[in-house]
Amino acid sequence: MFPYAREREEVASFMCRLYDRFLTTASGGNISLKAPDGNVLITASGRDKAELTREDVGIVTPQGENLTKELKLSIETSLHLAVYAARKDVRAIVHAHPAAATFFSASEERLDTTLTAEAYAVAGKVVKIPYAIMGSPELAEIVAEKMRSFDCGLMENHGVITLGKDLLSAFDRMELLEIAAKQTLMGRLIPCRPLSQERLEELDRFVGRG
Repeated sequence: MFPYAREREEVASFMCRLYDRFLTTASGGNISLKAPDGNVLITASGRDKAELTREDVGIVTPQGENLTKELKLSIETSLHLAVYAARKDVRAIVHAHPAAATFFSASEERLDTTLTAEAYAVAGKVVKIPYAIMGSPELAEIVAEKMRSFDCGLMENHGVITLGKDLLSAFDRMELLEIAAKQTLMGRLIPCRPLSQERLEELDRFVGRG
């Protein structure tokens, strides 16, 4: 019997979808899903993200033990585990490098999610996360702390991370952040009208965000 067959298939499917939508590269990014028993299913390192299958998705315990010894787990496995430990409400994490949104991780300018109701309702506010080298314990600690009150983050000079109650919601936030980033850049060329504070507060109430 193939353990966590459905869940690992879902992780692989969303990674291929991420690549197909030009939200990451063949070697970049990682996705994880927290199983009901607490174990985490995460994309393996060194696999082609365009053709990922369930066999390319590893299993790791909350304590970091790799239960799929034949796979080299993602370099950011400790980051995913740290976020799950800090956010008990989160069951899925997407980390990727979409071009426009990642550009804002290297800029002092703000990625504006207030230009459309959908972007603000789904993504909310975006936190900027200070730089630490990829795969390091320092990065895992910083990201987990910064994401305690946010579902979307820009990792300085690195990429984007989104959280969700399931893979679809985490993926949706990643996709909308990239759209919002492009719209922010468009707004530099053409005058635009962001949502008013009153409308933002109305949306917060609409989605149940405190």
